[in-house]
Amino acid sequence: MKESAITALSVALACGLAIGTQSTLTNWAGRLIGPIRTGLLVNLAGGAIVAILLLLLAVLRDLRTIQPITTLGTTIVILAGVLGLGIIAGIAFALPRVGIAAGLATIIFGQMLVALLVDTLGWGGAPPIPLRLGRLAGLGLLLMGAWLILPPRT
Repeated sequence: MKESAITALSVALACGLAIGTQSTLTNWAGRLIGPIRTGLLVNLAGGAIVAILLLLLAVLRDLRTIQPITTLGTTIVILAGVLGLGIIAGIAFALPRVGIAAGLATIIFGQMLVALLVDTLGWGGAPPIPLRLGRLAGLGLLLMGAWLILPPRT
């Protein structure tokens, strides 16, 4: 396997570990303050930290090197932010009810379903990746795994 692929997969694994950790923290916060407040405050805190880092970057660099955001870029950022609020609130709502493992397995299935569609149609900017039976089978196995990892009903 190429070194760049190993590096990319290592970064992806680190992101997966971060998502698992963040989901656990979100689950905990959702139980304490509710899913809607958790979604709002998690995104607000993240946005504030990024704003501070961008201001520091602007001070350290020449302001002319920072690219302006286009109208399309602004629209995409707002849409992503709204999705982020819904995602965090949804995690805070769902994980206490089904457990972190089952919840994350289902979230990963949803991510893979969208990713497969994006790859197949070429919406991600890269050339389309043909839909093959193996890719569909992998998606089916993810769904089956999410179902099997659900806690027993009491």
